[in-house]
Amino acid sequence: ISINPNGVITIPAAACSKPTNSTGGVIFMPSATSGMQMHLRNGRPEPFEYTFDSPAAGKYALTAKLVTASDKTNLSVTVNNDPQPTEINVPYTVGMWDNSPAVELTLAKGKNVLRFNRANMLKGITIKEFTLTPVK
Repeated sequence: ISINPNGVITIPAAACSKPTNSTGGVIFMPSATSGMQMHLRNGRPEPFEYTFDSPAAGKYALTAKLVTASDKTNLSVTVNNDPQPTEINVPYTVGMWDNSPAVELTLAKGKNVLRFNRANMLKGITIKEFTLTPVK
């Protein structure tokens, strides 16, 4: 997990705090481009999460660099102990890497936990990384 001088937080998909190893629904694998990526298997919804430190409290725009082979996918995310999930519009990328539309999240300064979940997944999703950009 890295933070650039502008406060943009980049979270590699394989940097999960839970699970930390491949499971039946979450698979970590080498990426053809470089590094690692995470594949969420179809028909096996399983939550996953990231624990990280934010340099500042405030609103951040979350995007995911991902690839999909179907338009029948979804993801939701909750921040820290907020019970209300934010829905992420997962685009149909026709098997090519693309970024999801941004959703706005509020982070605390210091430790934060992003918890992701999915339902009604007909096809898998492969994720390279998440980016959190401070909203000005």
